[in-house]
Amino acid sequence: MCSRNALPVVLKNFAARDPREMADLSGALFQENTIILQYCNLPLAVTYPQGEINFLERGKNSTTGENLQEKLSTEEKVVILQYLTQASGLPVRGQWLSFLDLRGGPLHWKPFQKEALEPLAKKYCNKKEQFLKLALEHGGSPLEQGDAGVVIPVFPRIPLAFILWEGDEEFAPRSTILYDTVAETYLDTAGLYVLGIQALIRVWFPGDTRFA
Repeated sequence: MCSRNALPVVLKNFAARDPREMADLSGALFQENTIILQYCNLPLAVTYPQGEINFLERGKNSTTGENLQEKLSTEEKVVILQYLTQASGLPVRGQWLSFLDLRGGPLHWKPFQKEALEPLAKKYCNKKEQFLKLALEHGGSPLEQGDAGVVIPVFPRIPLAFILWEGDEEFAPRSTILYDTVAETYLDTAGLYVLGIQALIRVWFPGDTRFA
């Protein structure tokens, strides 16, 4: 979906854009040749025109003890730069779509379930308090859906909703990820696929190397 070969291309596209315009359209801040962008409630510094990305603060996940600002994956770097270069500037709409409802979503639905939805449901179906606590540490706010739901501002103008159902004797635990309808004006379906999975890993599976 988002290979390492994509990084040189997005770096070139990033360097060709006006940094002030990118910051304005994406909800970021440009100062001293650096774009300051919030990612899962963690502030990033993106140098211009180099496109180098670093966390501005340090801290630990209170539940797992993992560094919140551990090294960004290549997939995260690509989708962060894509968000900046492709941002439409449109505001969040407060209306939700499942991944299946995105343009091209049905083509990637099965791998999205395997890589994101099934692992989240399996690990946290009986750990709702931990699920919510980790979400709150990344800027999440409660959502009254499912047995546990939360909205995380993954990017300033792309919030994602993560919802769990515990299941019972008849139904297995399950989860879903919802996208604000404005998301498709910022990233294509491939980018939203990667964003959903990488945000999930960043918040609930720190250190996961499934894309290594």
